[in-house]
Amino acid sequence: MHQPCALQVLDSGERRVEFGGISCQLKYYDCEQPGNPEARCNEIYEYELPADAIERANLGFDLDELPSFIGVKGGAARQVLESLVHSDRQLPPPRDVDLVILEEVIAGGDYDPDEIRAVASDLSMRFSPRDAMNGYGAESVQSTAEFMRRHDFTINQVLIHKNNGAWRLLASTQAVLDTAEHIIRPTVFEHDIDYGYRIGNKLALKAVRLLSDMQVQGIDYATIKSVQLPDDIYGDPRGDYFMQALQLDKALEVSDELAERYVENLKFYGMIPYGCEDMSAIEMYYYLVNETDFVPSDGVLESLRTERENRLKLGGAAKFDDVVERLLRQVPERFLEITTMSKSSIIKI
Repeated sequence: MHQPCALQVLDSGERRVEFGGISCQLKYYDCEQPGNPEARCNEIYEYELPADAIERANLGFDLDELPSFIGVKGGAARQVLESLVHSDRQLPPPRDVDLVILEEVIAGGDYDPDEIRAVASDLSMRFSPRDAMNGYGAESVQSTAEFMRRHDFTINQVLIHKNNGAWRLLASTQAVLDTAEHIIRPTVFEHDIDYGYRIGNKLALKAVRLLSDMQVQGIDYATIKSVQLPDDIYGDPRGDYFMQALQLDKALEVSDELAERYVENLKFYGMIPYGCEDMSAIEMYYYLVNETDFVPSDGVLESLRTERENRLKLGGAAKFDDVVERLLRQVPERFLEITTMSKSSIIKI
């Protein structure tokens, strides 16, 4: 049976749209069943966002800084749903903030297209500079239903938007249920053979990172469902060094603790990269960066530099790990020119 907190949140929502499949009234129906229950739990509800829920979400910025045609997706939106479902939890700030351009809002107003692009670009550089510099700025959302349906995990079927002057949360019924029970579940879309999609390396590794993040936050009962790792994976994540580096980079941006837990879980699921079986998280990161064209994020490099400075302050005798020293020396040589070119191209645009 579902947790009372989930049912309470579901009762408080206002139904907006169904995005395909069989409809059901989740308030009175238990969706736990063999396979993926999202096929039944597929409605989108809208929820009011009380000031205390927004404050608990710990976003790190004021939502009112955003214009009405900009919404928020991803980790920041997950934080808000988490704050609604689990009002007793202390939430860490999201790693970054992913924005969307709400075309449905623009269609109903008098907006200058050039101004929209300029505002979206500026906000993307502020909230997600690494993504923006690599061409992944604010996503354009034409249809809320289609946006929700094509997500990777049910817990990501969330979107913060402004309605009648107030910020509200759109969430699928399954997003609410899985957030309440801390379940990481690929959506039906990712299982849909007609679209040529499978549970691939990226999705599998991301699922393990999300699981690790929940565990580090003290959520020991967090689980991955609707896919059996690694048996149901389309591909071999052990040989996908670039995707391994990407997910480990995201973990290191949050904390060393998360990175180490992530590596432990990779070993548990038999997904550790070839040749990295006995490595620590930072050793594995250095190895993967060397074996690929992956560009370390500014957040990881800054945390490594800070850690080195902190250790050197301990009387000047504490020597920083040789692996990290090599990585910090290597990065300017290999990636400085690439990073500079990326920034220059963004400025020109």
